[in-house]
Amino acid sequence: MLLTNIDSPAALMNIALQAEREAIRRYTKLAASMRDTKNSAAEHLFVRLISEEQEHEKLLLKWMASEGIKELEDSPVVTWFDPQVSTTYNEEACNSYHSTPYRALAFAVHNEEMAFNFYTHVAAHSQNKIVRQHAEVLAREELGHAALLRAERRKAFHEEQNNHTQEPRLDASIINSKVDLLAAAIHIDRYLIDQMQTIKKSNPEIMSLLLESTEQLAENELSLEDEKTHHQFMPSEEVADNLEKLKQHNLFMQQKFDQPNQEASRLWACCDRSFAFYDAIVATTDNENIMLLAQRLTSSSLDRIKALKTLLKNSYA
Repeated sequence: MLLTNIDSPAALMNIALQAEREAIRRYTKLAASMRDTKNSAAEHLFVRLISEEQEHEKLLLKWMASEGIKELEDSPVVTWFDPQVSTTYNEEACNSYHSTPYRALAFAVHNEEMAFNFYTHVAAHSQNKIVRQHAEVLAREELGHAALLRAERRKAFHEEQNNHTQEPRLDASIINSKVDLLAAAIHIDRYLIDQMQTIKKSNPEIMSLLLESTEQLAENELSLEDEKTHHQFMPSEEVADNLEKLKQHNLFMQQKFDQPNQEASRLWACCDRSFAFYDAIVATTDNENIMLLAQRLTSSSLDRIKALKTLLKNSYA
């Protein structure tokens, strides 16, 4: 989050201007990413957001001109970020493989709310009366933008519900045994390995991660087989049903987004979600065996994410 000790109207208005321009830049990049993967619904939504932010930019420039405020040449790029706030909205909206109009709108609402919080803090703490007044106006505008976007978000949510377009997720709440968790981990590893096999020729640096994942898969398969053979333990029907729905959904998504250079994005999305899945189990289970396995899998997922950052570099920046 930006510092809120703004001491002049010019500084405040330039921050507001740069924030609008950063939103335009980011939405433009996201629209292009959605277009590349033929995710037309999300692309059209981001194109609309670009148009709205461009209109906000024009209004700000007009306001600045009326106040005799010039653009500062050294104004920094402005992004709304708070280390205490989850980045889930960003991650889901910006992933071209999984984004939907609802997620794009949730991302936009989140950014408007962060901007509102910033201007509210400036209005409350600045020592400059005009800065406080301008900040109050900007806060009201962001609040109005957020309200409009929330209404659109609600409509998008209900459309996705009615069209049954919500995708299945790994459900940490149904993992009640080590066997359940092993079955889920095996499903995740098999999917990841398939994706790594696809890109290994063009991305030879993935080979070490592929070998590690293959070893982990083999280890988990042996553990699951041992549980089945010697202890007569089997994954629950609920877990088996969840995994089957995921398999079918993955097949559908691979066909829908069968585009060059998208495998790395799929890998990123799966690694990110698997980390959240394992981490949720660590946080909630009271079974020591499940927790120890989930902790190991969480660590592995983090290693994968770090490796993929090198591959994707600034894909989501």
